[in-house]
Amino acid sequence: MRIILVVIKMLLAVSSSHAEVFTGENQNKPFTIHGRLSCYNGGSTFRIWIVGSKRMLYIAGDQTPALEKINKFFSDGDGWFTREVFADFTVEPLASDTKGYMRPVRILDIKRVVITREGNVIAQIDEL
Repeated sequence: MRIILVVIKMLLAVSSSHAEVFTGENQNKPFTIHGRLSCYNGGSTFRIWIVGSKRMLYIAGDQTPALEKINKFFSDGDGWFTREVFADFTVEPLASDTKGYMRPVRILDIKRVVITREGNVIAQIDEL
């Protein structure tokens, strides 16, 4: 229940300040989005859904200090698929955007972090 309230607050904050969600589609330089980082099966394990949109980004490229910090929450032996990270992600696009396809990005910075496990908030951090 608590995670639902956190997500609703995040969605309200995004929807009240923007008529349309910024997804970085026309950006070929680093940009910041509010999203949910989750672990998936398949070729691109870590993906970010941009909250309020239908867009999905996938984490590719070299490890960065920001991604290494996130990895510790996913790899504590409790199961990678039980956690989600809601945050403001500053990402660097690694390819031009193509409609209908996930865009590869590298995470540069993560702020306003809420980590959930099986629907319950387990941590809140201002900045990693």
